Amino acid sequence: KAMSTDSRAVRRRRPHATSTMAFSLTMSSAMIAAPVKVRSAVVSRKAARVSHVVRAADGDAEAAPDAFAGLKPTKASEFKAMSNDDLLAEMTAAKKMLFELRMRQSTRKEYKGHHFGILKTKIAQIRTVKREREVAEGVNKRDSRKIKREERVANLYL
Repeated sequence: KAMSTDSRAVRRRRPHATSTMAFSLTMSSAMIAAPVKVRSAVVSRKAARVSHVVRAADGDAEAAPDAFAGLKPTKASEFKAMSNDDLLAEMTAAKKMLFELRMRQSTRKEYKGHHFGILKTKIAQIRTVKREREVAEGVNKRDSRKIKREERVANLYL
């Protein structure tokens, strides 16, 4: 059955409302860089802004930013000359710093993201040196884990 073109409903495509609207911004050049008058003196908009500086009180000053200032990547060979007690102290200090860095991140204080990697690498290097010494002494993996658990009980940060 053939239908004539007259009986068919002709569908027109309607344009979107946004395409028919003409957006025109009418800003005069005087409004863009217009100076602000303050009691007969002309001051630019930049100079009219007031900046607020918030400083910590004497008791609120933190020494923590200085602790992260000298943080640099290390090598495992630097830890091989240390004693086991020194390694333990160094790992504890690195874990404390890592914890403090996580606290800074969670409280949205200022921190540098690459310090996470530096500290994690440092902890891994110390653990590697400790495990190498255990292997040289003939300590198996099971006993090594037992020693590690005992150290953790003695020190909260391990």
